[in-house]
Amino acid sequence: MAVEADKLPIFFVENPDGTIDGVAGADSIAPPPANPRLWCHHCNTQLEFAAGASYVQCYLCRTMNAVLTGSQLGGRTMNMLCTVCGTSNLAPWGTAYVRCGQCNTVSDVTHIYHTNVTGR
Repeated sequence: MAVEADKLPIFFVENPDGTIDGVAGADSIAPPPANPRLWCHHCNTQLEFAAGASYVQCYLCRTMNAVLTGSQLGGRTMNMLCTVCGTSNLAPWGTAYVRCGQCNTVSDVTHIYHTNVTGR
């Protein structure tokens, strides 16, 4: 029984760190882009950033974008000042708790997502 070459599956052998160790079922593959890209959530400018970055600042509107796995759109962010040491801590919008990068204090930030709708 002959198997057509175009029906053979192509699979990758991936290392624990995410790098590709080998390819089976193809003569060659196109290299991935040198740097990943996302679209600014504020002004829709395409931004290129270093692999592994957690946040990217838009060069056009200066908005901070969170790098979200599986999304090509930058995520909204929040900047929280630590109540103990005053350090500025960046976190993705929707985060419930933020750990200070300086003193390790954990702060509950869920109160910022609730708005007071009293009509006043």
